[in-house]
Amino acid sequence: MNLYRQLVRPLLFRQDPEKIHESTLRMAQRVGRSGIGRRVLRSMYHCREPRLHTTVAGLNFPHPVGLAAGFDKNGIVVQAMAALGFSHVEIGSVSAAPSDGNPRPRLFRLVEDEAIVVNYGVPNEGAAIIAQRLAKTPIDVPLGVNIVETNTGLPTDPEDVVAEFVEAARPMCEIADYLTLNLNCPNTTAGVSPFDDMGRLRELLQAYETLANLPPVWLKFTAHQNAAQADAVMACVAPFAFVAGFIFNLPHGTSYPLRTSPQLVSSLPGTLCGAPTRQMMDDTLAFWYRRIDRARFRLVGSGGITSVEDAYRKIRLGASLLQIYSGLVYSGPGLVPRIVRGLARRLEEDGFDHISAAVGIDVRSDTSHREPQS
Repeated sequence: MNLYRQLVRPLLFRQDPEKIHESTLRMAQRVGRSGIGRRVLRSMYHCREPRLHTTVAGLNFPHPVGLAAGFDKNGIVVQAMAALGFSHVEIGSVSAAPSDGNPRPRLFRLVEDEAIVVNYGVPNEGAAIIAQRLAKTPIDVPLGVNIVETNTGLPTDPEDVVAEFVEAARPMCEIADYLTLNLNCPNTTAGVSPFDDMGRLRELLQAYETLANLPPVWLKFTAHQNAAQADAVMACVAPFAFVAGFIFNLPHGTSYPLRTSPQLVSSLPGTLCGAPTRQMMDDTLAFWYRRIDRARFRLVGSGGITSVEDAYRKIRLGASLLQIYSGLVYSGPGLVPRIVRGLARRLEEDGFDHISAAVGIDVRSDTSHREPQS
């Protein structure tokens, strides 16, 4: 990590964030296509810790730490990311039709806060092209595809959004190990979604129920701690056995305590990601873990994971799986094996034989703040 922070990162940060991201993807694509390249990456970054192996929704994960959607929007570096040691790789967001996304610049660094501000607007090549690519590049860890409506820059009729989600998912059903439905994407409609209406969400899930070969599905919506809203979601999804759990989007905007100048931040469009979101996302995890049916649903933790401590805290607050993205920007690819090895040490220190014993332990033991189950 020190080599990356002291030598590599300063060179990268002299250049435009999106151009560096594109260059990184091109390089990773070349390495991932090469058998020798993948073996080199595995020798450098892979580590296996038996007590971290977990099974979620019938899928086997060698450890909890996966790649969040947003890094690889078009599924071009899944082989390289699997070789880097991620336990699962989620690509996208993917829409039914291609989209150029928002005008540039649309990616910004807040170096003092180890954060980025994202206003991409979900650019991607469309589900058909991406599905064809993924079919030719299988990987040995679970592959997730994040589904979203096409960003046309114009308002979309709510009924058409349901059809969009179905059409984007259809070609992925025989390729993806799981799907994530990005119901409140902060980069399309600032997090406002027709699926905030439970009737519309039920309509969407009923439509998905008719899809052939549908894999497990996670629902991704804006992080919140609204009890009535959470109970409504629980009631809505209860009849749909294919819903495996929940992932949380970051709220649109940049309203966090920051070191970066407020004048600079206020001028940036989009959604802040990274270290400043950590506490809010941790609180959201604990809130939802108290309310879900733990025998059925699993939570995926994200937001500000830059260390072993961050990762372990999210597990203890209820996350069965983790996803990172902005942490890679500031800590480099060595972050993954460092977290994996560190988690194994933390489990041993705390007397846990397996990571499942640590999931939610801080919430389960916190009876003084537990909210009643609905």
